[in-house]
Amino acid sequence: MDDRQARAFLKEISAYGSVYGLESIRSLMARLGDVQDQLTVIHVAGTNGKGSICAMLASILQAAGYRTGVYASPAVFEPEEIMRVNGKYISKEVFTELVQKVQAACVDMQKEGLPHPTVFEVETAIAFCFFKREDCDLALLETGLGGAMDATNLISHPLCSVLSSISRDHMALLGQTLEEIAAAKAGIMKPGCPCVSSEQPPEVTAVLKKAAAEIGSELRIADNSCIRSFSFDGEKSRFEADTGWIDSCLCGTLALSGACQKENLSCVLEVIRLLKEQNMRITREAVLEGLLHVRLPGRFEKISDRPDFYIDGAHNEGAARSLQETVIRCFAGRRVVYMIGVFADKEYEKLLQIMLPYAAQVFTVTPRHERALDGKKLAQTAKKMHSSVTFVPDIMQAAELAAKAAGRTGVVLAFGSFSYLGELKAGWKKTKKAGRNDG
Repeated sequence: MDDRQARAFLKEISAYGSVYGLESIRSLMARLGDVQDQLTVIHVAGTNGKGSICAMLASILQAAGYRTGVYASPAVFEPEEIMRVNGKYISKEVFTELVQKVQAACVDMQKEGLPHPTVFEVETAIAFCFFKREDCDLALLETGLGGAMDATNLISHPLCSVLSSISRDHMALLGQTLEEIAAAKAGIMKPGCPCVSSEQPPEVTAVLKKAAAEIGSELRIADNSCIRSFSFDGEKSRFEADTGWIDSCLCGTLALSGACQKENLSCVLEVIRLLKEQNMRITREAVLEGLLHVRLPGRFEKISDRPDFYIDGAHNEGAARSLQETVIRCFAGRRVVYMIGVFADKEYEKLLQIMLPYAAQVFTVTPRHERALDGKKLAQTAKKMHSSVTFVPDIMQAAELAAKAAGRTGVVLAFGSFSYLGELKAGWKKTKKAGRNDG
């Protein structure tokens, strides 16, 4: 098997869709030696902020000298980015080797009359095998969907569980209310294993406290007031925080920007406090170095200037409210032009209601994905709320039109589904390199 064949296999099984539950991943990992039981894991679930929290924790732990793996899907830009060790993506050679190994286990399952694992289950199995192969000190696992029935929840005894901000998303599977969604996310809690949560709405906190008490997990809710000050521009954030584990205030720079990062940072600092209580060697210097050098593509990421061009994966109500605050604070007085592409199963009307008041002009697109909402339909909905909305069939043409509409001193903000941001980022870099955009 070569890299091309490995990708073809994953593309083929992606047609199986998603199967919510643990039975298949248990059977698959049993054939692979249950290597997940040999890993030290921090398990992260939530609606918004999982990626940022994982990225910050991984960068801090790496700076502290721990060999750290991260599994976070789906891929935004490169297929290999969903699994990495110490910031380095899995190589094509190792990926191909592990795909072949997992594929053989899938064949054995089918011979026994069991259903073929889904693509997410296969990728999760590859990640477990990869982290074991790389002899990771810790592995950060981000849930794909929900918590209780997510394939990553095969982990039986994590070092700790982490819950990022919980809001409405994936309601068809997780429930129509915040309480139902929170209960699904709380499914990653384990007996005797502590759990750290971001600050949550009161109804979510009540669900988490009840779940923790029932299962026997110590629940810690991060306190956002520990962040004494937090400011951000278009590329980074500055903060002062009381950590609870050093006498003086922790002052530094976070190489991520946006209103949501204050809450994410508060959660991360509470996790670090917990890990230090468990005798992990994490110094003040490691925390500051890790936060200074953290990278997370696709989250309020600036990809060019003149005009300033940003991409962000905000696609639900909670993320939109944070992005709204970021736009207000970062781009006040500037001409802001949007590009928007979303999935049909998202609450895109709420997304538009929250974001459109701050746009001078809007261009809609259709992501290349089977779940994509037709950009024409999105435009029709947006026109009920904004006077200047245009559907553009070609994503790169939309980017060029948005840049022209913004002008050299303006801002383009492309947001919505991650599924089109990779194509946009790669294509825009080529456009800028070729000098085709005159502003």
